[in-house]
Amino acid sequence: MMNFDAFYSDLEEQLKSLVKKHFKKYRKAALGDVQEYLRLSKGRLQDYTRLLQLGEITKEEQAFLSQALKQNALLYSLKESGRRTISLKRFSESVVTLTVELALAYTIKAI
Repeated sequence: MMNFDAFYSDLEEQLKSLVKKHFKKYRKAALGDVQEYLRLSKGRLQDYTRLLQLGEITKEEQAFLSQALKQNALLYSLKESGRRTISLKRFSESVVTLTVELALAYTIKAI
């Protein structure tokens, strides 16, 4: 069985590293947005990882959960800071991709 708390903690650390890699000037805003993303996504991530572990997730459910994560990855503070939309979109997509890939990795490791 996958340890959700370990996954969530690892995700938080990896997202912080992603922020450090992408931002210098707007790092504080980006870290705030990442914390908000994690807060908003925790329940969905618990559902997502549970379904992955059970092997009961359909492509439609996976697409729905991925879309929900993308909605949670809206970067409010960064948008207000004046960053370009294309940069924000790329970072937001990186956040969701990292989340999904790490969830899959933890699920596979638990099998």
